[in-house]
Amino acid sequence: MEINYTSATRMMGGFPKIRKCGAISPCGENSPFVWKDSQNNGKETLMRLELSDPSHGTDPNQQTVALIRNYETGEIVSRLGIGCYYYSLYQEQGTVYILGTVSSPGKLCGEEIRIFSSRDLKNWDERSLLKNPGWQYFNTSLTKGPNGYILLLEANKPAEYVGAHPFTLFFASSPDLVNWTFMSYDKGFSKERYMGGPFLKYSRGWYYLLSVTEFPCQRYTNYIYRTKDFDTWEVGFYNPILMPSDEDRIISPHAHDLSDELIEDIRTGFISSNSDIDMCEYQGKTIITYNVGNQLGFYYLAEAEYDGPIDEFFEAYFR
Repeated sequence: MEINYTSATRMMGGFPKIRKCGAISPCGENSPFVWKDSQNNGKETLMRLELSDPSHGTDPNQQTVALIRNYETGEIVSRLGIGCYYYSLYQEQGTVYILGTVSSPGKLCGEEIRIFSSRDLKNWDERSLLKNPGWQYFNTSLTKGPNGYILLLEANKPAEYVGAHPFTLFFASSPDLVNWTFMSYDKGFSKERYMGGPFLKYSRGWYYLLSVTEFPCQRYTNYIYRTKDFDTWEVGFYNPILMPSDEDRIISPHAHDLSDELIEDIRTGFISSNSDIDMCEYQGKTIITYNVGNQLGFYYLAEAEYDGPIDEFFEAYFR
């Protein structure tokens, strides 16, 4: 069930102020995170997981890889996850976990999710996280609530569960990141429209979901929702979160690996999509990263900021 606004709804908080900071990378789906280096007195460094795909999603036979990039210097500190696509990141107690969807032959999706873990961003352990034969998974997102871990899985098959629209979000739970139980497929959200590029995070008693939706004429943006039970979802008051704008064409001072050709494409290319939001908290701000492009093979990575912590950012959309 979905709870939307009514004639009695009042917007008491005002639209949350997000400041777009510009293009930062030629890569795709990503996750920013703060790395505490135990070998350097616990120094905090802003890092970013990025999907590197030379074809930008147009050729499933191209080799793709997950990159770990230093935000300030642009240095690539790790490469991993070959054979996977749609990487996402979760961090807990000094361990970084990266999830990758195993690509089926000739496709950029699959029925298996693998998990990679490291305590130094250089040496990685790898294993299968879960597998669901007959399903086609794309993006994932992992978070931890009071009763254990919740894994979000974006799927477009089987049709009898996904429904008439291209993507629907499903969920699985685990007490230990090893043993998983799929929630009822009836909880798939939402079967009424396109739901892609998801980000899920537990905060102050709620599971907050950011997901891409499609507007007419191939325009894409992000909506925010929240739930406590994965049955009833509240729709944020201040949707959509980001829309394509000329601010997306700014080149950030923290940009790395942008070729002259890509910079020209950023200046004049057709953009109709702000998608695949991810975020982390750093120095009291919410650091937001997202893809800009047109869902037709042209995209790049951009960043934005909210002046406040993540918990405050989420709550601001429901006041």
